Amino acid sequence: MTEQKSLLIVGCGDLGNGLAEIYLAQGWQVLGMRRNTEKLLSGITALAADVCDRHSLEKLGPLRADYLVITLTPARGGAEGYRAVFEGGLKNVLAAMSEAPRLVLFVSSTGVYAQANNEWIDEQSATEPDRFSGQSLLRAEHAVSATGWAHSNIRFGGIYGSGRLHMISKVLDGDCAPIEPIHYTNRIHRDDCVGFLSHLIDKAETGDTIENCYLGVDDEPACIQDVQAWLADKLGVVYASKGEGVTRTGSKRCSNKRLRESGYQLKYPTFREGFVPVIEDWYKSEDR
Repeated sequence: MTEQKSLLIVGCGDLGNGLAEIYLAQGWQVLGMRRNTEKLLSGITALAADVCDRHSLEKLGPLRADYLVITLTPARGGAEGYRAVFEGGLKNVLAAMSEAPRLVLFVSSTGVYAQANNEWIDEQSATEPDRFSGQSLLRAEHAVSATGWAHSNIRFGGIYGSGRLHMISKVLDGDCAPIEPIHYTNRIHRDDCVGFLSHLIDKAETGDTIENCYLGVDDEPACIQDVQAWLADKLGVVYASKGEGVTRTGSKRCSNKRLRESGYQLKYPTFREGFVPVIEDWYKSEDR
């Protein structure tokens, strides 16, 4: 009899539920850890815990799983919230594992890069984040690497997809970026985030080589002006700007060459394919 494989998803939210759906269908045991377990997909073994509370983790007993996927979200904003989750909370999770998983996947962000002059970057580029969020994420990556376990830090770009209507709302509100200066952005569809995480787990199952870091972005770093102009056209509204440029992220172009070389095939290679179902969902929603 084949032993049942197990997957532990810490911070099991939208991406975690999507990943769980894949492996539950394959007969795996999937454990989902989060503060509020009511939002877990049916079939997931619920682990109610706050990673920032070491005692709540201890109540669960020693943790083990063949695969560990960590998708953390701060409970509160600001530097303190990020440090609590990505530094203290992550440390608690790693300490609670009773044995090394076959693979650890840590969901990080392109926010670990500070480049802002439209340059191309990849996994080898300097990581010198100038924002507290990127700094905490980079420390978390280092903590995962320091375990010595097989692992990969996945630096996803801006995640979009069904139900994520922030960009559409800005376009409809006439709050697009000014035409100048050009500001490059990097994104990936939610379904490709789930798909790529699954792809890496499947590669580990077959013994294939997995790099310790990947940039999780689609094929086209696109300037925000092009994205919003395309959306305005599809939504039938005028491209309008309130005059405020993008300040939250630096303008850079992320290469997904390593992701492509891993054998993963993007479901949505650019924002044009990816935003079509998002717009369709928006038209059907009550938020219109």
